[in-house]
Amino acid sequence: MYGTSTGHYIYSILRIQIMHLVLWIIFALFIASFLPHHQDESIPHWIKKNVNLWHDGKISDEQYVNSIKWSVENKVIPIRYATVGNHTKQETPKEFKDISYFWSIGLVSDKEYVGTIRYLIKNDVIKLNYTFISKMNHEMKSVSVFNETRKSVVIIPVLTSSAYSENGFYAHYRGECKNCLTIKIRDDIHTLMDSSNGLKVLESLGYNTVTDIDIDKNPHILEQYDKVIVLHNEYVTQREFDAITGHKHVMYLYPNSLYAKVTVNYWNNTVTLVRGHGYPDSHIRNGFDWKFDNSKFEYDRECKDWSFHGIHNGIMLDCYPEGRLDYDLFLLQAIKEF
Repeated sequence: MYGTSTGHYIYSILRIQIMHLVLWIIFALFIASFLPHHQDESIPHWIKKNVNLWHDGKISDEQYVNSIKWSVENKVIPIRYATVGNHTKQETPKEFKDISYFWSIGLVSDKEYVGTIRYLIKNDVIKLNYTFISKMNHEMKSVSVFNETRKSVVIIPVLTSSAYSENGFYAHYRGECKNCLTIKIRDDIHTLMDSSNGLKVLESLGYNTVTDIDIDKNPHILEQYDKVIVLHNEYVTQREFDAITGHKHVMYLYPNSLYAKVTVNYWNNTVTLVRGHGYPDSHIRNGFDWKFDNSKFEYDRECKDWSFHGIHNGIMLDCYPEGRLDYDLFLLQAIKEF
């Protein structure tokens, strides 16, 4: 249904020009334009994390400073409380790179770092490329769903995250724990295994979210959405399985979803493996005996030649897109247009 042939040339050039850090900043800036004002005076963690790419030489100085200035001007990095301090232009290039790195690893405070940036902007050391802004705003609008009339929702794989946690189901599979088939449900939805990046990207683009728990408690919740996007929802309850496979318009964005059956005990906040992934019989693969199981595709993590194929209620991606969703605009556009 979708592939990489149409528009391949255009987007191959785009991928060369736009590095991961820049796109992450754009995602945040795009969200900021829909918010009344920036309320949090701390700088987003993902900006700090990706400063390391620049410090290690994986993106150019021009790309980094252009993005930082843009972030400040759009109040993703707040400057209203910053003090300038005693800086000179002669100190800027190397010291700014060093202080950025020290800030990213927590040795320099947000306030000190913002003061440095504010000085650079005030003295016009960082020059902003407005063609860059125009181009990236256009690209982000082409893949976001903020203004869509169709309602889309992404299912957060809380139960799968729990299964992969320490002393989870995989401790049992490895023979390390005989009592690890019933485990506590994790609460932190943004530290998920294997699809946390995809979740953050899609949330940044305006997609609604529900969790496994939401669907298990109320399987009809998906009926209010025109499009359902499944991430790495490997471990699901029977009610969630029925709700997803019964919806008429589903994108199975990650292979290996709907692979094993679990039950949930809400009194003690636990999830228990019932069937699948070689349990209770080593010959059992898919816990629902689902004929559309596509787990064989999960080992293609590069997704260089990705494509979707159709099933009875939607489409499935034939590779594992976790490392690609933060920069492949063609894939993001395909997700939007489905």
